[in-house]
Amino acid sequence: MALPYAVFALLVFISWQRWIEPYIDSGRELMVPWRLAHGERLYRDVHFHHGPLGPYFAAIADGLAGRSLPARTGLYGLVALVHLAALSRLARRMLSPGRAALATSVAVAAAVFLRPGGWLFPFSFDAAIAVAALTWALVLAARPESTRADVAAGACLLAALLSRPELGLAGVLVFAAAARRSPRRLVALGAAPLAAAAAGYALLSAGIPRERLVADGWLRLIEPPAAFQNVYRAYAGLDRVGLRTAELLLAAIVLAVVGALLFVAAWIAARLASTGRRASGAAVEALAIAALVVAAVIRFRPPGSFADRLALIPPLVRVIPPCLAVAAGLRLVAALARRDPHGPFSAVPDAVLWMAAVFAARIFLAAGYVGPYDAFFLPLPIVVAAAGLFGAADRAAPALGSMLPRLAAAALSVFLAFRLAAMADLYRGLLWTPVATPAGSLRLPGPVSEATAGALAELARLPSNATLAGFPEAGFFNYVLGLRNPFWLEQFFPGHLDSEGEARAVAALGSDPPDVLLESNVLAVGEGARAFGQDYLVGLAAAARARYRPVAAFGPGARPGARIGDPEFFVELSIPLSRQRRTP
Repeated sequence: MALPYAVFALLVFISWQRWIEPYIDSGRELMVPWRLAHGERLYRDVHFHHGPLGPYFAAIADGLAGRSLPARTGLYGLVALVHLAALSRLARRMLSPGRAALATSVAVAAAVFLRPGGWLFPFSFDAAIAVAALTWALVLAARPESTRADVAAGACLLAALLSRPELGLAGVLVFAAAARRSPRRLVALGAAPLAAAAAGYALLSAGIPRERLVADGWLRLIEPPAAFQNVYRAYAGLDRVGLRTAELLLAAIVLAVVGALLFVAAWIAARLASTGRRASGAAVEALAIAALVVAAVIRFRPPGSFADRLALIPPLVRVIPPCLAVAAGLRLVAALARRDPHGPFSAVPDAVLWMAAVFAARIFLAAGYVGPYDAFFLPLPIVVAAAGLFGAADRAAPALGSMLPRLAAAALSVFLAFRLAAMADLYRGLLWTPVATPAGSLRLPGPVSEATAGALAELARLPSNATLAGFPEAGFFNYVLGLRNPFWLEQFFPGHLDSEGEARAVAALGSDPPDVLLESNVLAVGEGARAFGQDYLVGLAAAARARYRPVAAFGPGARPGARIGDPEFFVELSIPLSRQRRTP
């Protein structure tokens, strides 16, 4: 089972220092733990819509290492490896060692390092912890009649509940359904984690008004704003059901063609072998694999005349979530009827299949090769789908030929090589420029690197007690430069402030104005409103323009009067009209 770790190490090397996206969620992920490490209280002083475990876990790292991008990425990499270890162990329980290694390696190559939001700098550390914890809970709870293992699995469920309560609750329901015939296990895998999580949230929420917990805290979960609901629908593909369904059907057709090729090749090879022509059968098998390799090469580097048409083919993993939904539904029916599992997924335990379906539901019609949700919610479904693929191949082998399982493994191997090449092209095909900061170095592509380096150099001239805030976010700069943010929140994206919160932010611009405002040309994706100051938070943007004046701008889109939503990227720095410039 060394192969998955070798693939992981190779992709770490390929993507080295290319994990951080300074303008997409990094402000929240960096600054919320940093503020907690310096005494501020979550939900009361610091706006955060998820569970407390992720921020406090990262705050410990900040307390030990200080402001350090390498320390943060090291922490995230450790959680990624913990998750990978759980995936590997689950795969070995469902598949032979070689097949398990291949399935897990495909999951790593297809999803773990996706941008934005891969595991080495997650868009949401709390989501990473929840997914890793739930995956380990599946491993631990699979041990029959082990009280110690059930307690450990319950602790993992508690970690998920304290990270992403909605995922933790889904996990509790899955394990309760899987352990429905054992009341003792229901306590360890349901009641105990829920009670402990309730106590934790009560302790953290003490003294904070419910309205504040809804607006700025974890209770946002019970009253999600329309922007959040739009994001959930977009990442699940439910915002454009017709288009996503058509893409799903196209991906299914492509996979059907591949399956037909493998079935025919296995059948012909078996017939030739049965008549003593084993060499001819092996040649047929080799030709089928060669055809897959040629198809993968053409898809990776399509000729000019085919590029546009091949670009219409959606990611082949698009079919996994609907397939798992069907398989999970059939398993539920069988469980209610007290029948033993049968079919291609019979080797997959109930809890594993149902949890994979829960994860897949988050990307139901939009599974693909882009973050942020895919990086977290695709790996387990891919491993389970691989188990189903091999199960189907083994069941069909008596009729179609013993070569079919081997051809299925070869097809997955070709896919693995294709994904490794695609990831290398993603991370090495662009011009990435090193950007040094006081907290560590990173590499950024194209004009983003130049604009970021310019803004860093200008902001580095501020005194250490200066304050900085940004629209939509500037927390990356706050963190690496050690500049305080006077606002209670790090991001100004749709849904983060209601009308009352926007009025409060406008008032803060007057009562405790930041020494510098940073504006970056970053659009919201999926929320239903894209451009700050034009589509959402118009009043806050107008107040900022009325009270601040631009003093520096960087990037190809830098020009007088630049606004978020313009075609080219820029970063603009502004200072209050009422103050003299604090930079030399």
